[in-house]
Amino acid sequence: PTILVYDEQYQEAADQFKESFSGGIICVNSSNNGLSSLSQWWDSSPEEPDITTPSPNDGAIIIPTAAVGGIPKGALLSQNNILASVLAHLVHFGEESMSGLLSLLPPYHVMGLCSAWTTLLSAGKVVLQRQFDAEDAVRILDAENLTYFGSFPPILERVLDAANSQNSKLNSLKMVYGLEGPQNIERLEKETNARFWTGFGQAETSEFITFCKASDHPGSAGIPTILNRVELFDDAGEAVPTGNEGEIAVKGSNVFLGYWEMPEDTAYARRNGWHHTGDIGRFDENGRLYYVKRKAEKELIKTGGENVYPGEVETVLLTHPNIQACCVIGIPDKTWGESVVAICHLQPETELTQEEIREFVGSKIAGFKKPRKVIFAAELPHKDGETDREEVKKLYGS
Repeated sequence: PTILVYDEQYQEAADQFKESFSGGIICVNSSNNGLSSLSQWWDSSPEEPDITTPSPNDGAIIIPTAAVGGIPKGALLSQNNILASVLAHLVHFGEESMSGLLSLLPPYHVMGLCSAWTTLLSAGKVVLQRQFDAEDAVRILDAENLTYFGSFPPILERVLDAANSQNSKLNSLKMVYGLEGPQNIERLEKETNARFWTGFGQAETSEFITFCKASDHPGSAGIPTILNRVELFDDAGEAVPTGNEGEIAVKGSNVFLGYWEMPEDTAYARRNGWHHTGDIGRFDENGRLYYVKRKAEKELIKTGGENVYPGEVETVLLTHPNIQACCVIGIPDKTWGESVVAICHLQPETELTQEEIREFVGSKIAGFKKPRKVIFAAELPHKDGETDREEVKKLYGS
C-alpha cells in the first residue's frame, strides 16, 4: 500500500505504522502528531494530479473475507465488477427505490459498498451512520426521505421497534434488502409500505447473484440476475438436474478477479471456468434457487451478517497456553442468526473463565468473531485422529 487513510479515533493504531510505513499517512478530520490531515493533503496536491485512467478489468477494491485455516483472504473486485453490481441493482430494484440510502452496514462489507455505489452512481443520496443506532436511524429515514437500507439481523427488528416507539410509519421507505427472518419480513410489510428483497451472494460475486421479493417465494433466494449464470455441480464436477442439490457456481461480469496474492486459492475457487461458492443449493422447476447448507470444506458461521470461519477462531484459541484443544461451532440465535460458540478443553491443572477467553480472542481478531458463549469440556470427540466437528454439533449445538 502507498497511502493509509484513517479516522482520528484510530490514532493509536496509526501511530504504530508511523515509523515503518513508507507511504503517506492521512488522518481524516485531524492533524495529530505530525500526520497530515485529509484537507492539508488535498490543499498541497497539484491542481491537476497525474492520474492514470483504469481499464475495466483493473482491480478497484479488496473486500476482506472470512479466513480459512487462520489465513484472511481479500477478494479483489474489478472496475467492471462494480458496474455490474450497480446495473444488477438498478434492473431489479429500480432507480426510484434506490434514490436514497441509509447506510447501516459497515463500509468494508460488500453489501454496504454495493448499495452505496448504486445510489451514488445514479445521482442519489447516501447518509452514513458512524455506528448503528435504531432510534437515530428512524429519525434520519424520515427527515431525509430515504428510500431503503440493507439489513442483517438484528437491524430490521430494531428499526421497526424504534419506529413504533416514535409513532413513525417510515413513509418514504420503499424497500429493505438483505437476509432476515420471516417474522421481521412480515412485520416490515405489515407495518410499512416497503417490501423486503433477499438473495444469495458473497464478496467474491460482488454481492447478490440472485434476487427475489422474500414474501413472494418464502425460503427462496430468487432467480439469477441478468448479468450472470448460476449452475449447480456435484463433487465430480457434473451439473445436477433440477431439484437435486449441488454446489452453487457462478459465471458472469460480477465474479471477482481472484484472492489477493493467493493464486492457489483463486485457481481452486475458479476451477472448470466457474466460481465455486462453497455453498450447496437446489433449483426448483421455475428456476428459483434455494440455499441448503454450506459444504463441509467451507465451515462457516453467519452472525449478524458477518462471516466467521471456525478455523480462524480455533487457531487463535490454541495460542492460549491454557487451552489444549477446542472446537468452534455456530448455533441458532434469534437476534444474530447464528452465534459463535467455543468448546474448550483446558490443559491439566489450569483454569480460565468465559470472559477471559472472550477477551483473549477479541485482542487478536475482530470483535464480532469472539465466542458469545464458551463451553468447557473434559474431552472432545475424535474421528480419524481429528476433532469430530459434526459430533460436537450434536452434543453442544442446540
